Amino acid sequence: MRELYHKISENVKSVGLLFGSLILIIWLLISQICIVVLTSESIPYRLCLQVYNIPPKVGDICVFDYKGKKFLKYLVGTAGDKVRNINDNIYVGDFMVGKAEKNEILTPVSSGVIPEGYVFVAGTHPKSFDSRYKEFGFIKVSDFRGKAYGLIRW
Repeated sequence: MRELYHKISENVKSVGLLFGSLILIIWLLISQICIVVLTSESIPYRLCLQVYNIPPKVGDICVFDYKGKKFLKYLVGTAGDKVRNINDNIYVGDFMVGKAEKNEILTPVSSGVIPEGYVFVAGTHPKSFDSRYKEFGFIKVSDFRGKAYGLIRW
C-alpha cells in the first residue's frame, strides 16, 4: 500500500511540476508578445506581432513611444548615419527614404548626422509622419518597446 501511495505521490508531483512549468511558459509568452492592429497605412501591415524588449535592427519594424502613443515604423538609420535632404528627397546613407512634403504644417528634415542615442524611423506610405520631418524628428533609443513582425498586409 505504501508503494502505491509513493507512486501516486510521485506522479502528482510530476504533473504539478509540468503544469506549473506550462503556466510559467504561457505567462512569459503573454507578457512578452501582443498583437497590434494598425489603423494607419504608415507601414504595409494591418496586423503585427509585437515582441517586447527585443532591440530592432535597421530594416526591422520597431515599436516605440512617441508623445504617449505607440508607433510602428521601419528602423532606417542609427547614430552616426548621415541624413541628406536633396530637393526634399530624404536619404539615410545611400538609401532614399522618400520625398518629404513641404507645407504649412510639416518641414522636411535638414541634412546632418543622426546623434548618439537616437534613430531615424520611417513608414513606407508617402504621407507617413516620420523622421523625414523636423516636427517628428529622430526617436530616442530609450523609447523603444521592441520590434514587430508583420502578419497581415493591407
